[in-house]
Parts: sequence; C-alpha cells; structure tokens
Amino acid sequence: MLNEFSDNLIELINEEKITIEQFAESVNIDMSEIYRYIRKECIPNLTNIIKIADCYNYSIDYLLGFIPFPEKAVFKPTPPFSQAFKNFLNQKGITRYKLNKETGISINRLDDWYFGRFNPSIDKLIKIKKHFGCSIDYLVGRES
Repeated sequence: MLNEFSDNLIELINEEKITIEQFAESVNIDMSEIYRYIRKECIPNLTNIIKIADCYNYSIDYLLGFIPFPEKAVFKPTPPFSQAFKNFLNQKGITRYKLNKETGISINRLDDWYFGRFNPSIDKLIKIKKHFGCSIDYLVGRES
C-alpha cells in the first residue's frame, strides 16, 4: 500500500503539472510530510488523505491502491468522521458493540470515533472496509 500511495501521489502531482511545493500548499500539508509520502516512509493519516482526495477529487481507495483510477468520479465533500461513522452504522444496522465483536476493534476506540474524539487510523478503516466489502470513500461519507 505504501508503494501504491507514493506512486499515485506522484502521478497526481505530475498530472496536475504542479511542483511538490505547490501541491503541499494546495492541500495545506507541510512539504516535509509530502516528501515523506513520496519517499515511501509513511502513509498519511486520515485527515491528510482526505485533504488530498477532496482537493483534487480523487478516490481515497485509488490513492491507497485498492482500485484503478475511477474515470469521472465525483465525490461529496467529506463530513466530520464522527458524523460519517454514525451514518455508516445506521445504514448497516449495526451497533458499536456488534462492530467490536465482529472486527475486534476496541469498543473504546469505536466510542472515540463515534463521539469525535479521534479519527481512525488507515489500518482500522481498511479492516472495516474488508469486513463490509465497501470502499473507504463510502466509510468516510464521500460517496453514497
């Protein structure tokens, strides 16, 4: 996933015909952090990957290498994760307790997401994505 993200980020920057500095400024992420992504040192946190995806109307799932480039995709503005998480649980008809039992994600962590105290890590989103067979874009409220 690290390689795919880095490659897709470089492709996005090249496609937009901008410098890394211009890209960092456009998404409001420190340039040193962008260079860490490009050098394959780390995956962005949820906040930063949403900034990139929203700014350039890219799929989070594409950026992370889960799907090919979705032609002509349009995404809704990303709501706060707590709101998206509540909507997701409601749509799936599942409680935090049941999600905890099915995925092994701590009930305290699920409560933190539900009440907006913390955002999930990309790893936890991937776990939920795989469990439900949905996209990360869907999980964070960017697609219907």
